[in-house]
Amino acid sequence: MAVKIRWLGHAMFGVESPRGIRVVTDPYPRGMGYGPAGAEAEAVTISHAHFDHSAADEVGGDPIVLHGLGPAGEWARHHRTVTDLRLTAIGGTYHDDRQGTVRGLNCLWRLETGGIRILHLGDLGHLPSPAVIAAAGRVDVLLVPVGGVYTIDAPAANGVVDAFKPRVVIPMHYRTEALKDWPIAPVDEFIKGKVGLRQLPGRETSIDRGRMPVSREVWVFSSG
Repeated sequence: MAVKIRWLGHAMFGVESPRGIRVVTDPYPRGMGYGPAGAEAEAVTISHAHFDHSAADEVGGDPIVLHGLGPAGEWARHHRTVTDLRLTAIGGTYHDDRQGTVRGLNCLWRLETGGIRILHLGDLGHLPSPAVIAAAGRVDVLLVPVGGVYTIDAPAANGVVDAFKPRVVIPMHYRTEALKDWPIAPVDEFIKGKVGLRQLPGRETSIDRGRMPVSREVWVFSSG
């Protein structure tokens, strides 16, 4: 019943269910530094329409594309099940800390499969409200932006992690060699002093409900 998680760079992840159903989150376009991801999937989730999160045409396999924001920029409602993978859009968050007046709205996506609940925070720009945290429910794996400028920064991300109380934290949306000219911070600022830190040797791992960490761990994929 293992669930595979692959970091494709930035806020783009590939998640594969125990029955082989694949979803890709927030795909970035070619030319962004990471190069073409070469991902295929049955479904794509998009947290918001900015260019570095919404390049669904880069994903092969003729996937269902689920936009977290509707045509007028409003939060959309999605509860979609694809075989053993359930995808839920959770509205109520913003791309900034000014109620979306600077960068607009943001949608969280909950991916459930194999008894694991993964929450992708998109370009979250603030601490979510108690109502959003309650709507998310139990979170096993939290995919959280940490680079600041366009999203929450490392100190704010710590508060968000404490609010959602995941067992596994995977940082995203930070500066790497591929994004060396971006003004966002590297992951070091978030992981400094962290207990339970695991530096993974590659960009793919798996997680099993029966072998979840006893206490919270922070997993960082290789950016090389």
